[in-house]
Amino acid sequence: MTLVRVAPPLEQDVDLSKTYDAVIVGSGAAGGMAAHVLTTHGLQVLLLEAGKKLPIEQELRSMQWPYDHPRRGDAPPGSHHLSFNEYTIRKPPYAKGAAFKHVYSYVGGWGGSDYVKNILVDEKDHPYTGTNYAWVRARCLGGKTNIWGRLALRLSDYDFKAKSHDGYGEDWPISYADLEPYYDKVDLYLGISGVKENLPHLPDSQFQRPSKLNAGAVGRQDLSRLLQALAQLHLAEIELRGTLELAVRQVRQVLLHA
Repeated sequence: MTLVRVAPPLEQDVDLSKTYDAVIVGSGAAGGMAAHVLTTHGLQVLLLEAGKKLPIEQELRSMQWPYDHPRRGDAPPGSHHLSFNEYTIRKPPYAKGAAFKHVYSYVGGWGGSDYVKNILVDEKDHPYTGTNYAWVRARCLGGKTNIWGRLALRLSDYDFKAKSHDGYGEDWPISYADLEPYYDKVDLYLGISGVKENLPHLPDSQFQRPSKLNAGAVGRQDLSRLLQALAQLHLAEIELRGTLELAVRQVRQVLLHA
């Protein structure tokens, strides 16, 4: 008989009469990782999130074909995603006076804007003032980790020590060396796939082996190789034909003068 150890069920209701060891506001990358680290050390943590828990398997449709969507992923009429120019020219709150019913940050304008409308904050409902800032806000459980694009790039001292490097901005009080061991821990925890390239502006991660190509990618790669081979054969044929024509002309010249 095999015994399976099952974790106890999670508490669904928050006990506000309970004293927690830590309270974390926001369940995004920072809050989520903080909650993970503290709870793994046995602390009782209360995690506060302003948004709701989305049925993320239904929200994220990265495997859906564009033609499966009535507008090929575009948001419905009345919705608008801010452009970079709007962040530069206009002053916040950016949705003030907009003719659109809903206004979202620029990331939805990259394509497939309808897919992130329930994740991004509506700038009309949640305006902010201050300096020009392209602030991407996601009000749901997990925050922007739901739309992070499967990229896990490290910052370097070109970022942390920009003023020392090119004279612009201010240096951070920390350096890449301070964060490197924590980057390593996160890489091993998440399982980052990639290839070491030794770029000074993009430090290498603790990579897993590169992901294998799927059948479609292998087929495209084989097709590309086949087309390259056919092109080389075509060039060789042209070169051979030219050589043969030149040889025939030379033989004719010899026969005419014989």
